[in-house]
Amino acid sequence: MNRKLLIATSLSGVLMLNAQVFSQEQDTLDYREGYNLILEQQWLNAREYFDNFRVEWPDSVWADDAAFWGCYSVEQQQTAEQVENFSCYQQFIGDFPNSSWVADARTKLAVLGAELAALGYPDYLNQVSDDWDFDFDFDNDFDFDADEISETVERAMEVAEREMERVRVEIRNVEIPDFPDFPDFPIITEDQIEEYRALARDAQAQVRHFSRRRNSADDELLTLIGALRNDERVSEILIQRLESTDNPNLRSRIVMLLEDLPGDNITSTLLDIVDNDPSELVRNSAILVLLDRDDESSRDRLLSIVGDDSYPLSVRTEIISELDDWESDEAISTLSDILQSESNPRIVAEAADALSDIETVESMDVLIEAFMTIESLELKQEILEEIADMDFDAVVQFLTEVAVSTEFDDETAATAIDGIADREDNFAVAALDTIYASTDNIQRKLAALDGLGDTETRQAVEYLTQIIGQEEDPQLLAGAVRALGDTEHVLAIQPVLTTYRNSDNEMVRNSAIRALRRLEDYPQAIEAMLEILEDRLNEVSDNQ
Repeated sequence: MNRKLLIATSLSGVLMLNAQVFSQEQDTLDYREGYNLILEQQWLNAREYFDNFRVEWPDSVWADDAAFWGCYSVEQQQTAEQVENFSCYQQFIGDFPNSSWVADARTKLAVLGAELAALGYPDYLNQVSDDWDFDFDFDNDFDFDADEISETVERAMEVAEREMERVRVEIRNVEIPDFPDFPDFPIITEDQIEEYRALARDAQAQVRHFSRRRNSADDELLTLIGALRNDERVSEILIQRLESTDNPNLRSRIVMLLEDLPGDNITSTLLDIVDNDPSELVRNSAILVLLDRDDESSRDRLLSIVGDDSYPLSVRTEIISELDDWESDEAISTLSDILQSESNPRIVAEAADALSDIETVESMDVLIEAFMTIESLELKQEILEEIADMDFDAVVQFLTEVAVSTEFDDETAATAIDGIADREDNFAVAALDTIYASTDNIQRKLAALDGLGDTETRQAVEYLTQIIGQEEDPQLLAGAVRALGDTEHVLAIQPVLTTYRNSDNEMVRNSAIRALRRLEDYPQAIEAMLEILEDRLNEVSDNQ
């Protein structure tokens, strides 16, 4: 929504953090008075004030803000029924469909709807929105499970809610995922629950860029500056205010406000703050804003901070985490130097993560070289996990070599095996079978069997069946049977049952029973367990 605000055009005065800098219209001043009640958490007074404001100023540009804060005050009072809270936000959307607050109101409705559904009123989920477009299939006619709604959907929505709550400026060029329409009596399947969780994660990720620095900034200024974000005079006024105040908290907040604003002199101002400001708080704020602005002229200075122990570790790792967005060759070279020169586990882990995210052959080679040359077992583990996350066939080959090599301990080998299994494809299955056949180490063999089961592929069932036919060691035989159960594949049932029939080892037989329990969704597994039940009952009778 376009705010009819006027910025003082003279740059000779200092920025005043009140309405005198902006509009002198009476409705603006009145709105600010009501908003102060919000900041002071005087919810009852704020609600009454904004109700009166809307009556007195029905055509004000602040009318939708006043209406939203009125609903927010109702909710925060915690004395009103949730139905009243729901109805208030619903009415707001109806009254102000084009307001920049609609996304926030819809999020509130989603959370309140889930809460009401958990209390036994599923129809409120159906009212969340009539026009949010999501491709969910609710054709199956099952009973409504209020507890499931409460424990899954609500929790997922609250993740998005917490992130969206921080953001009050208009977000441009970002589509925040909304929530789907429900029929009257839905059943939420596991797959659909995962989709809900994905929605929450997407909302969180999309909003984080706009919100993560904002919690230290003044909410009121964000509202005003959000409407003026394309006017370079705003940055000029903010910079002028920086030069005229010595208050570090205020300076830090003003620095945060510069993040998304246009202005040729912002980067130079921020670099000057990094080098010369007496306040660590202000300097660190300037570093983070420079990082988010991603001006190439600031990169050398930012890189010099990474190796400077005088800066907080959190600031240094934040810089490293952004390097994967820089030009590939520059980033890889810098990250390689960090891996070879740093001993701090957090710095190394962040650098390895950034190289893994770049995901080129060159970045993979840097990680492998670091793994082979760094002596610390802890750092080796960090690097190996990041190598395993890269989707190259050469990675599987390297992990296989680590898993069978006597140069590395069993824990490192297990990390390599887990990384192979996570691929869940036939290439991984072949590698795990190679590991099993290539080592005499019992722990690594068991890890390879677990990995085969985790791939959940038909080829894994075939390999495990072959291993069962050849293996005599009871511990390994039991591990192979358990892995067959982990595949959750119908073809695993018969070899599991056959192993039970052919073995007199109690550990192997118990593993077979546990494997069939994992496969109990198949009728054949139920029949196999019935056979085992009769067998066990006969054993009991024979021993009487």
